[in-house]
Amino acid sequence: MAEAARDVDVVVIGSGAAGLCAALAAAEQGAARVLVAEAEGVVGGSSRLSGGLVMGAGTRYQAALGIEDSGAELYADYLAVNRWDVDPGIVRAMCDHSGRVVDWLGDLGVEFHRDLVKASDERTPRVHVPKGRGQAIVDTLHRHCRERGIDIALGQRVDRLLTTDRAVIGVAVGGDEITAGAVVVATGGFGNAPEKLAAHYPSAAATERAWYIGADGARGDAIDLAGQVGAQLVGHDHGLRLLDVGFDRELEAFLPGWLVMVNRQGHRFVDETAPYGVVDTLVRAQGDRVWVIFDQAALDAAPAWGADQFLYTVPGHRQTQSRHWNPDLVAMMQAAGLVRTADRLDSLAAQLGVDPTGLAGSIERYNESCRAGHDEQCRKASRFLQPVAVPPFYGAELRPATVCSTAYGLRIDATTRVLGVDDRPVPGLFAAGECTGNVVGPSYFGSGNNYANCVTVGCLAGAAAAHDATSG
Repeated sequence: MAEAARDVDVVVIGSGAAGLCAALAAAEQGAARVLVAEAEGVVGGSSRLSGGLVMGAGTRYQAALGIEDSGAELYADYLAVNRWDVDPGIVRAMCDHSGRVVDWLGDLGVEFHRDLVKASDERTPRVHVPKGRGQAIVDTLHRHCRERGIDIALGQRVDRLLTTDRAVIGVAVGGDEITAGAVVVATGGFGNAPEKLAAHYPSAAATERAWYIGADGARGDAIDLAGQVGAQLVGHDHGLRLLDVGFDRELEAFLPGWLVMVNRQGHRFVDETAPYGVVDTLVRAQGDRVWVIFDQAALDAAPAWGADQFLYTVPGHRQTQSRHWNPDLVAMMQAAGLVRTADRLDSLAAQLGVDPTGLAGSIERYNESCRAGHDEQCRKASRFLQPVAVPPFYGAELRPATVCSTAYGLRIDATTRVLGVDDRPVPGLFAAGECTGNVVGPSYFGSGNNYANCVTVGCLAGAAAAHDATSG
C-alpha cells in the first residue's frame, strides 16, 4: 500500500510497557504517524500494576557498582534455567539489547534505586528496581509518547486485522478501520479470560483458588487475532504462578525462611527460600499440592524476625512481616479451617492428608540439620534453620493459585516478526510482551523477566515495524 493511502505508519495494539516502548521506538526510527489502540479506559495495562522490576545485562547501573555483566552471560543463564526450551533467536536478541534498553529508560527519566537484585539464583545482580514501581515507568513512557505526538486511543479494543495478499495492513474496531504500514501486537496476557486460561494455561486454572493479579483488559486478544492471519501460537501451559493458601487475595511472592515445605509423602524437596520461579517449577513436579509445617516457637518468633525472615528483599519494597505467616493471620486462617494444628506430628499429618511416616522422618532430619547449623539436604541458609519441635505443630496446604502472568501466545522470530503456521513471517505484523509465547519459557527466569520482555522486545518490535513502514 502506498504511504499516501494509509492512515498511519504504525499501529500498536496495547498501551502497556511493551506497547508504549514499541510506539516510542517506532517514532525514534522515523515513523511519523504512530497510533496506540488501548482496550481499557486507562493507559498502562498490567504493566502499571507491576512492581516494574526490569532485568538488564551490561547496564551503566551495573557498571557504577563494579558489576561486570553482558548479554551473552544473561543468555547463558536464561537457557540453562529453561533447559533450552525457548526460541534462542529472540531470547538472544532480548538479552543482548536488555542493557541498552534499561539505560534508555533511564535517559527518558525513569529513576532506579541504586541497589540491584538478582533475577533468580544466578550469580550476577541484574534486576533494576524503579522508584514508583511499574506505574512510574508507564507514566514516563506515556509522557514521552505525548511529547512526540503519538496518539493513544482509549477504550478501543481491536477485534480485526486488515489484510491483503496475506499482509497485515491495518486494524479494525468494529466498523472503524485504520490502515497502517505495520502493526505491533502488544495486548498482554489472558489471565482475565477464564476459558482461555483453562485451554492454554490449565495448570493455573486447575485450582478453584486461582486468581489473576493483572489488568481487567488482559483477555487474550492476541490469541483471537492470531487465528485471523494463520499465526503460530506456542507456549502451552507456560506462565508464572505463586503459592496461595486460599485465605485472601494478598500477593505474597516470597515465603519466610522458617517455614518447612513438604510434599504429599511428607518429604522436603526444596530450599523454602528459593526464588518463586524455581518454586513454581518444583511444585508443579509435586502435583501442584504442597504443605508448610511449623511450630509454636517459630510462630511466636515471627514478628521479631522482621525483614530478616526473607532471603530476598527489594529496594523500596522492604517487607517487615509476612502477609500470611504471622500470629494474627495464622489465627484467622486457623479459624477458617485453612491452618491445622495438633500436639503430635502424626495427628497433624492425618489432618493434612500427608504421609505420617514421611513427615515424622523429614522433620526429624530437618531438626538434626538445625542443631548442626547446616541443611545438608536442601542447602537452606543456616540463619533460617528453625527447628520444628515445640507443640502445637501447625500445617497448611498451599497451591500455586496466584496467576501472575501467562506465556502462551504469538511466536515471533529474532526480529519480532510474527510467524505463520508455515513458519514464515506474516508480512506487516510484529509482537512483543506478554502476548508472545516463545520468549518466557517453561521455567520463569525470575524477577524482571516479564518487564524485560515488554520493554526490550517492545523496543525491538517498534523499530522493526517502523523500518518496514518507512522503507517501502
